Amino acid sequence: MSKQYIKMNSTDNHLSLGNFFRTVKELSKNKSQALQTELFCLIFNVDNINDTTINNYCVGCRSIKDDYKQTIINREKKYHQNPNEFAQTIISILSIMDSTLHIINDNQTSYINQNPNSKALAYKMYNIAKNDIRVPKSLINDLSTYIQNSKYYEALVSIIIYTSVYNKQPLYEEDIKKESIEELLNDTYMSYNGLQDYLALKFKESINYDYSMKKLAEEGNAYASFELGIEEYCGNTAGYPRYEKAFKYFEIAAKQNHAGALYIMGAMIFRGNLGTKSNSDFQEAYDYLLKAEKLGNIAAKNSIGNMYLHGIYPLSKDITKAKEHFQEAAAHNYAYAYNNLGKLCEEKKDYEHAFAYYLESANLKESWACNKVGECYRTGYMTEKNLDKAYQYYQDALESNHRTVCYYAYFNIAKYFYLNGCKELGLTKDLEKALEYLNLASTNKILPATIELFFHYINEYLSTNDKTLLDKIYLYKNTIEIHKNYDETLKNIIENQIKEIKKRHTLQIDLTTLN
Repeated sequence: MSKQYIKMNSTDNHLSLGNFFRTVKELSKNKSQALQTELFCLIFNVDNINDTTINNYCVGCRSIKDDYKQTIINREKKYHQNPNEFAQTIISILSIMDSTLHIINDNQTSYINQNPNSKALAYKMYNIAKNDIRVPKSLINDLSTYIQNSKYYEALVSIIIYTSVYNKQPLYEEDIKKESIEELLNDTYMSYNGLQDYLALKFKESINYDYSMKKLAEEGNAYASFELGIEEYCGNTAGYPRYEKAFKYFEIAAKQNHAGALYIMGAMIFRGNLGTKSNSDFQEAYDYLLKAEKLGNIAAKNSIGNMYLHGIYPLSKDITKAKEHFQEAAAHNYAYAYNNLGKLCEEKKDYEHAFAYYLESANLKESWACNKVGECYRTGYMTEKNLDKAYQYYQDALESNHRTVCYYAYFNIAKYFYLNGCKELGLTKDLEKALEYLNLASTNKILPATIELFFHYINEYLSTNDKTLLDKIYLYKNTIEIHKNYDETLKNIIENQIKEIKKRHTLQIDLTTLN
């Protein structure tokens, strides 16, 4: 049976010449002008080439001829001496995309960087690069830096060079599967056979699964050890987290350079799940995080960024280094890094970039960011007011795992869309749903939700004289009082509400508890 090659221009998974040409066509005003042959001739400085040959190169069933690769290698050398080497080529590509002949003799790179299609093309190819596991991390980081600094010309040159010379094709399905696994195991001591044993258990074992998984871990299997560590860390085994047991399992995996295990070990010590948050503990946490980062763990990179941001021992506060770490993590679509970058921009009142970062995270369905973007759209803060989008992002926030869900979203959607309905969206009042969501938020220490419930039941009591509501009023009053954000203002508000009730009825609530 012949090998099945992978098409290099049909999905966004490969940083290839075929996908570069496909993206140029998709972004072109007149798609019939964006011909593969013309684009190829522009890049490789040739007058003509057989259409079938071009198609084979773009589909990926043939390797690009060495002579053509050498042309780009020579151009790359010239580029390092003369940065304008590819300028006319890219301007010609933009002429095709814009359906307008651009004749630019001066400040060519500046013109390219200001052209909207340069930006669109660079962003699209950058996202494709992040999807391709074979693309070097150094190239992804370079592209991220170029794009962050609006250097779209440099980004496009890097993409042209990589897709023309360094992208490997043809690529066969059976090879890419093995290559993907080998790439993941690089720099570790974990074996391919160990992975096979682990997967065999995952797919075939049933009744004796827990016993067999523990046996694999005892034999030093990193994959089984990591899974059991996660189970203990999340409390799925005993019904509550057992951090010391989790740490021991993670240690087995960490000794084999399991980046995820190293990250969680560092995070556990950093958060105080183990240890006392002493400087020696923070040093140990940093050592684990640093090793995880060097092995490619993106969460560890973001965590080290946070340590720089807050100046946590053994690091000194360094906003520049913090931002660099967040940007590198964001280059891998790490949602929390987008959040951190958004907060930095918001603090500087750079609202355009702040909202853009939050939106990136929200579109990855990160719950806090979804709620934040929902708030922005609801209030018109940092962007135009749009209640439809606000409602949708609040809903997205609720879809997260219960460990990561932002419970403020329950409060927001209850208060602004269910409690009184929303005429603009055609939503009718849904008191039952509103109270359900407010209770969920209140139970998870969202103070505004508790206050909303307190006032709701006070008003209902004053209008109905239903004494069965007094227990609820007392419950929410006490919940407000023990909240960390309880202050003199809230105390006065509660006292005034209780006095209002006492004007009509005798209510056995000891106001001395408010002192």
